[in-house]
Amino acid sequence: MATLEPIAEQAVALAADGLSPEAAVQQLAASADKASLVRAQAELVRRVRERSDDFAATAALTLVNKTLASVGWADVFSWKHRRKP
Repeated sequence: MATLEPIAEQAVALAADGLSPEAAVQQLAASADKASLVRAQAELVRRVRERSDDFAATAALTLVNKTLASVGWADVFSWKHRRKP
């Protein structure tokens, strides 16, 4: 089996630790930036696609998704009111 991204490995470990989801999300968010979370998400999705019964990867993917949601994202659109020409 290929080596996982470091953040993906950390997510697998945190998901197995039995911490509350909120505490695990805080720990993961403190040690990862958004780009590394996205890479970990892609790695875990690949792992689940290879083996659908990989429950550790599924739990870690859930944790990474919650962390990404808590970190937020940059809005690429300006939602300010625009005057018509």
